Amino acid sequence: MSKEASIELVEQQTASDDLIRLLKEIFKTDRFGQPVVMEGQILYNGYQLLKQMPKPLEEEILYERFYKGRQQRYEALIAPHMTEIQPLPFNMGSEANSKYLYCGEEPQHSVLLSPYKISTIPVTEEIYHEYNSAHKVTHKLNPAVNMTWYDAYMFAVWCNTELPTEAEWEYACRGGTNGPFFCQEEQLTAYAWFSENSKGVLHETAHLAANPYGLYDMLGNVWEWCLDTYDSEFYHNSKSLNPINSTANGNKSCRGGSFHSFTDMCRSAFRHHEPASFYAYDLGFRVIKK
Repeated sequence: MSKEASIELVEQQTASDDLIRLLKEIFKTDRFGQPVVMEGQILYNGYQLLKQMPKPLEEEILYERFYKGRQQRYEALIAPHMTEIQPLPFNMGSEANSKYLYCGEEPQHSVLLSPYKISTIPVTEEIYHEYNSAHKVTHKLNPAVNMTWYDAYMFAVWCNTELPTEAEWEYACRGGTNGPFFCQEEQLTAYAWFSENSKGVLHETAHLAANPYGLYDMLGNVWEWCLDTYDSEFYHNSKSLNPINSTANGNKSCRGGSFHSFTDMCRSAFRHHEPASFYAYDLGFRVIKK
């Protein structure tokens, strides 16, 4: 081996050692077992780096902070709120002649999903507080809000779940129906907190009626983060089986409308998006399990 190659190898090893030390700092807990770093974007970036490293190293660094007991956390916190979905082919998006039609909702296209479970309610303040004790609980049954997409993603890792793809979210929201809403438009106030009935405030989960699949607050109350990166042209090229836009860069999709939204935004096919680092008091999420 040449002198130059030897120097390069040493430099690479040093850089690798420094990175591993940094990752250990990011995911360590203090002597009381409490996490040292809670910033979602830092955790997410560290997590993605570890997924590219040897599996034993990934598991060693993530074990105490995320992997230890995560199935037990799922069983205790999430499983009681999950319902099973056995998808049939469905038409995703909006027809060209729809009463309401916005950018990114067409062409309507056939999609088939693999079976999954989805939470019947958005993740609540009470549940999210178990992950992040610094997260303020104003009402334990209110949807947890003010989390970035990164926060939501890492919460899902912590309790052995995932964020739903846009397709999984839309199929669950539709509840086997084909129209703009899973109910008649004039009945929306019975199912969703939005501009016409919310009085401009957040409401506790499962207070109004559920959709045909037994899911609460799919429309209105809070926007819900999805796994996908948003692309207004994605429907033109998306595959029919388990579609997801996993492009790294770009805004992240969120669905369902919120307590501020007008009727046209509280539709099964309506697509919204925000930067992954964005957070708001009307933006939350729910999780799935495959």
